[in-house]
Amino acid sequence: MAELRNTINIEAEKVAEEPKPAKPSNNKKKPAGGKVKSILEGSFLVRDKVIGLLPFLVYLTFIGTLYIFNSNYANRTIISISKTKKQIEEQRFEYINTKSKLMQTGRQTEIAKRLQNSGLKESKTPPRKILIETTK
Repeated sequence: MAELRNTINIEAEKVAEEPKPAKPSNNKKKPAGGKVKSILEGSFLVRDKVIGLLPFLVYLTFIGTLYIFNSNYANRTIISISKTKKQIEEQRFEYINTKSKLMQTGRQTEIAKRLQNSGLKESKTPPRKILIETTK
């Protein structure tokens, strides 16, 4: 048994004495050109992680497209509402203007002035009410 112990100790000493292979240090940075190159070539798209995220990327694309469409639709609606408000305001001004002209031309003095050239004159006697009695 002593011999076995000695061989084990000797082997253990040999393993301890053997220099370990040097690990590459993690302090070295990978060149940035490699990342840019993989993006430009499109090789990053074939990785399993990206393929697993593909449904999520499609979902994000759909949501982004929907957001852009909704924003454009809201802008068009706001422009349409603005145009309609301007038209309503113009129609209101026209209504007020026409109504004031009608009230002006419907006055008794205005009518008398316009009919003066035709030879008609304003009556000086007030109108009387005519009552008709009906028999039953």
